[in-house]
Amino acid sequence: HILPKRSEARCPVCSEILLEPVTMPCSHSVCLHCFKRTVEFTSLCCPLCRLRVSSWARKQSREKSLVNVELWEMVRQSYPQRCKMRMEQRDCETGGEEIRLEYGKQKVKATL
Repeated sequence: HILPKRSEARCPVCSEILLEPVTMPCSHSVCLHCFKRTVEFTSLCCPLCRLRVSSWARKQSREKSLVNVELWEMVRQSYPQRCKMRMEQRDCETGGEEIRLEYGKQKVKATL
């Protein structure tokens, strides 16, 4: 795997390291949280190029495959400290609850 450059591992919506990246059909990637905030609940369009992704998003959500697992692993391996800090921030925002990610039918506890 080619490790992503920092600019490629940064979410264009929140400007932070990509956390659970969602790569849309237009090839733009955003954090899962940013995707849910900006795409699912608003326009169903890519926030960068405005490509409509509604059908794709419904299909991916149904299949529980929104997160680009390969990119997520590369970002976690390339920037473990930054990912850990973001996960801890998010953990605090959710009241200290365990963060669980769903990939396929298997539930995986996010650990860094």
